[in-house]
Amino acid sequence: KIKDTDFNVVLMDHMMPGMDGIEAVARIREFDKTLPVYALTANSTAGEEFYKSKGFNGYLSKPIDSETLERTIMKHLPEKMIEKPTKADAAEEMTEIPESMNWIYDVSEISVEDGIKNSGGISSFLFSLNLFLDTIDGNAKVIRDAYDEGNIRLYTIKVHALKSSARIIGAAGLAELAAALEDAGNREDRGFIDENTNKLMSDYESFKDKLWRIKNDEASDEEKEPIPKDVLDDAYSALNDCIPQMDYDAVEMILEELSEYILPDEDKDNIGRLSDMLKVFDWDGMEEWIGNIVKGEQ
Repeated sequence: KIKDTDFNVVLMDHMMPGMDGIEAVARIREFDKTLPVYALTANSTAGEEFYKSKGFNGYLSKPIDSETLERTIMKHLPEKMIEKPTKADAAEEMTEIPESMNWIYDVSEISVEDGIKNSGGISSFLFSLNLFLDTIDGNAKVIRDAYDEGNIRLYTIKVHALKSSARIIGAAGLAELAAALEDAGNREDRGFIDENTNKLMSDYESFKDKLWRIKNDEASDEEKEPIPKDVLDDAYSALNDCIPQMDYDAVEMILEELSEYILPDEDKDNIGRLSDMLKVFDWDGMEEWIGNIVKGEQ
């Protein structure tokens, strides 16, 4: 993508399966010495000089601070690409948890105060809770499979990601256990991993029961109208254009608009599948899926 596209700035996770961020930035520097590339990491103790020595311009510490992120991006954008907001543009931020969500305070494993702080606001916290819930099954399967196959590197990377996502929602206990297993993975301490993986999986999957009420806030089909065929066709066409461009905002907006309608069962399954893949940024999977829909194969 970097060879084919003119990017202004790249944000790269440090720990990734396959080629990690250190390896990836080294490859980038083979053909582009000046492109701004920042590491995203929970390992902030390594320090600025470590990441600069590896070819990064710097790093952003997880959980990401939204203002620091904005300043970093804007530093590398030309003025013509920046639209300065006015007071009229300011979105009204929630000042308190909606009454229908007050049950979240009763979930002892989650600190609402920490979750709001780490997510960057109440709206982002509620979004993070939804995302955390929706990705439990898929992430748990990857961790289990990596453990069963003895793939300690992938196991460590996925447990590292779980540590970060648990911290974001304020689930400190789960985050601490994931952090301990990440450290064990880095030490290749198979004994500690064997002793604690079942507990990690049990604690992680228990959040499905703790958070299921989030879905009660979604509108029922009784409040929706059937989708007109031309609207559905236009939506599929727009998705077919936006997904190959990895335009997250556009894809998310289209899927949200479709959620306001009653969809035929087959299309409901298709949109649900695309929504699930968007949550984990599976762009290749989405591109293949929408391509099959448009060709009438899905």
